[in-house]
Amino acid sequence: MRLARSNEEKKVESTEKAEADDPYRFCLIDNNLEKVSNFMVEPPGIFRGRGEHPHAGRLKSRIVPEFVSINVGQDNPIPMCTVPGHAWKRVTENKEGTWLANFKDERNPLFAQSKYVFLAAESRIKGENDRKKYEKARRLKAQIAKIRSNYMKKMTSEDKVDNQLGVCTYLIDKLALRVGNEKGEDEADTVGCCSLRVEHIRCDPGNKITLDFLGKDSMRYLNTIEVQPIVYQILQSCCNAKSPNQDIFDRINAGKLNEYLKESMDDLSAKVFRTYNASFTLQQELEG
Repeated sequence: MRLARSNEEKKVESTEKAEADDPYRFCLIDNNLEKVSNFMVEPPGIFRGRGEHPHAGRLKSRIVPEFVSINVGQDNPIPMCTVPGHAWKRVTENKEGTWLANFKDERNPLFAQSKYVFLAAESRIKGENDRKKYEKARRLKAQIAKIRSNYMKKMTSEDKVDNQLGVCTYLIDKLALRVGNEKGEDEADTVGCCSLRVEHIRCDPGNKITLDFLGKDSMRYLNTIEVQPIVYQILQSCCNAKSPNQDIFDRINAGKLNEYLKESMDDLSAKVFRTYNASFTLQQELEG
């Protein structure tokens, strides 16, 4: 005789049944049924943000179908808009994109950044993208010694551009920093390696530096590390005679750094360094 089911079993069964009965959680791609991850649109409310976001406390309006674009095959049926009296903003076929739909708050220009509906992490396309990401890391493993030697040589160059490229690549490699792009006045003051300012760094005795800045999603990055003496010297030189709000690496930008990285290996980016170093560290821990 089977014992009565626990509340946890009932909860799991109820969740699985709800997912199976909900047709909006799945889509058909190349005749394969794939699960959709974030299929719910954010409701209207007060924007909280993370960290010191400039728009914290502002109101977000309701997303209506007229703000939503749908990505669907040309010969496939268009998903029905179930809101009476409304219609999709646009229906398109973007074979290069992995998004199913995108939308943005068009009533409020402060929140004009598009958001996307993607496939779930366990989907075939996401799995292929992850495989490609780790294959890049495998290729980097075969080139990492040469790349590290190259950026160390750039630090000894008499060209200040080469010096800054070398130090930036060193920091990205050792600290897993993002490249960093320029931000508008209406965006959160998040920075990456290329956009670090003098106020974000402190040079301490013993070739130690302290980095303190807001990274992705306004999360604070605070770290004190010991660096190579030449890295320390270049960073001190880049900060001398500058005001706190000036860029440390004033002779390069994200574009120049990415061009330099691709000279060493096709498709090399700061993200590949993070994938490689994280995988290498995990392998060492597993072997230990």
